[in-house]
Amino acid sequence: MRLISTFSLSALLVACNGTNAITTGESPVLLPRAEGDVYGFQAETLAPGVYALNEGNDFHIQPRGNVEVIEQSNGVVLVDGGGSPAGAEQVIGFVRSKTPKPVTAIVITHWHGDHALGVSRLLQEWPDARVISTGPTSDMLTSPEADRYMPGDDAEKNAAYMANIQGGVAFLKGASQDEQYSEAERAGFAQSAVEYEQFAREMATARRAAPTETFEHSLTLADQTHPVEVTFLGRANTAGDAVVWLPRQKVVITGDLVVAPVPFGFNSYPEEWIGVLDQVRGLNYAVLAPGHGRPMRDTAYVDLLISMVTDVRAQVAPLASTDMGAAAVNAAVELDEAQATIAGDDPWLRRWFRDYWKEPIVSSALREARGVPIVQGSN
Repeated sequence: MRLISTFSLSALLVACNGTNAITTGESPVLLPRAEGDVYGFQAETLAPGVYALNEGNDFHIQPRGNVEVIEQSNGVVLVDGGGSPAGAEQVIGFVRSKTPKPVTAIVITHWHGDHALGVSRLLQEWPDARVISTGPTSDMLTSPEADRYMPGDDAEKNAAYMANIQGGVAFLKGASQDEQYSEAERAGFAQSAVEYEQFAREMATARRAAPTETFEHSLTLADQTHPVEVTFLGRANTAGDAVVWLPRQKVVITGDLVVAPVPFGFNSYPEEWIGVLDQVRGLNYAVLAPGHGRPMRDTAYVDLLISMVTDVRAQVAPLASTDMGAAAVNAAVELDEAQATIAGDDPWLRRWFRDYWKEPIVSSALREARGVPIVQGSN
């Protein structure tokens, strides 16, 4: 068994499957959905006046990013925007059910559309809200390059984006009938096709909105009972990840620094990511709200992420000095134990562990080791 840092993934398998790893100790409440929608948010209380809207621990190939709702004395702070106009509608309904106070600030943790594409609808409801992000996140959201990944103001590029989504629906439907896949995989493709059709409906009216202000190192949204500290601890999952910390409630909100059940490794910064996770762990939080998945009340999953990234870097380092190509390096890196920890024997989750985690994180680690720049939004 390979030891990773000072502990093994086998030990973490027990911890992360235990009752305390990904739970809040209460039953989540499903929020109302539009007719025909097959997925949406559920709400959980993190602390008095602090709530997490999430999709549970189910895996979605196209998820909505989690949203956190923080009630301050004179208004409400949102962390992330709901991922789509439909997601924003659920956020609006939830906020209205809790308080008549307006949303005064929306913190965008990173540039991915599933966290940012509800902001334009939220601003229709609360036009005076501040929209806050790091500089790198703002740069991506305002760049024409982002048209490849989310709708903007260019009608022609939006049409191409929507055509890609429809192509995805067709692929998923076809794969659900393809006998080369296992029964579990075919069922996963079938469910994903239905969800992707909902995603297409949501993206047809989505438009990204630019942040109204940025910060470099930190920013505080002061309040007598719920002060909010927004910080940039370094590049990690993206070039501009914002971490939100509620010191009174000891709640940390990480965006996609932490994602469950399958983490995302695309165009990330492995060495710095480990350091950022170490800083998050050092907060001694009571609750961690991830970018996807249910809130966590211990460090088991953070420890697992640190271990997995550390292991990948250790395996890639000696291969980076060879003339091996990216595909050969990916094949040479062995993550069977990590895959078993994350996905167990589920062939559907094992597929997406490979596609969403192994291949992209190995690619990122290889570029890092060879000194090749990691560019956000690159293939």
